[in-house]
Amino acid sequence: METTTGMQTSSLSGRAPPADSSGRSASASSRRTTRLSAALLAYALALAAFLLVPPCLKASVGPPQALTLQEAADLLTPLVVIPLAWLVLDLTGGLGRRGLVAFLLVAALWVEGQGIHLAANAIGDAFSHDTAEAFYRTVPGALNLWLDETLSHWMWHVAWFALSILLLAAATRGSVVPPDRPSVTAVVAGLIYGATFFLVSVEGATTLLAIPASILILAWCLAAGRRGLLRQPVVTFLLVSTVVTLLGYAVWGGLNDWTLPEFSKVGLFS
Repeated sequence: METTTGMQTSSLSGRAPPADSSGRSASASSRRTTRLSAALLAYALALAAFLLVPPCLKASVGPPQALTLQEAADLLTPLVVIPLAWLVLDLTGGLGRRGLVAFLLVAALWVEGQGIHLAANAIGDAFSHDTAEAFYRTVPGALNLWLDETLSHWMWHVAWFALSILLLAAATRGSVVPPDRPSVTAVVAGLIYGATFFLVSVEGATTLLAIPASILILAWCLAAGRRGLLRQPVVTFLLVSTVVTLLGYAVWGGLNDWTLPEFSKVGLFS
């Protein structure tokens, strides 16, 4: 009788009964999914902006005279990209202490690789085309070219791939409940991210890493899909991005007798 009276009183007073815990949990999960999708878009846009735009910025901002807007922008890249990657990892649910250690190691490798590239590339760009060829035939020049075009690219892109692995590992732990439908924001972010990775890996001549890495991530995403995680924003993001990247390789290879030449070597983006 007391329970019935209480319910009638609550109804007559116009006050709705308290929301159940499952409703609050669903609302919190929805907000977290929205924030995660937005963070993925910010991460993808930052990568596109900081990796694709700076090579076009040739104005000097020195002293020294050879210091250009490209180097100035490159200095900011890890300060923006790495925190955004951490934000995505955190919103995905993280990987605990071991995951934090792994993230720090990967971030250090990214910063080291990009830093080497920034310095070596700036030195090479300080020469005119004719004098640069002569410089690269010297012992210091050969070292600078190797640091610029080989070591730095591979360190940097291995770290980039490793970040994707960490994000996917966190996503497939299932700490974020997948939404009812794929996130459009995550799909758009994946399109941008995949195109950026395709362009950078081809120009950086790291496709021997990027192609198997993309296939591995694609297979992992499809396996996650069989567990009902395909709508998880990070899984959606990486699935779309790898499809775009692999399609880019296929199209570019088909246009170049099934080779993947650097764009600058065939007169594009030079």
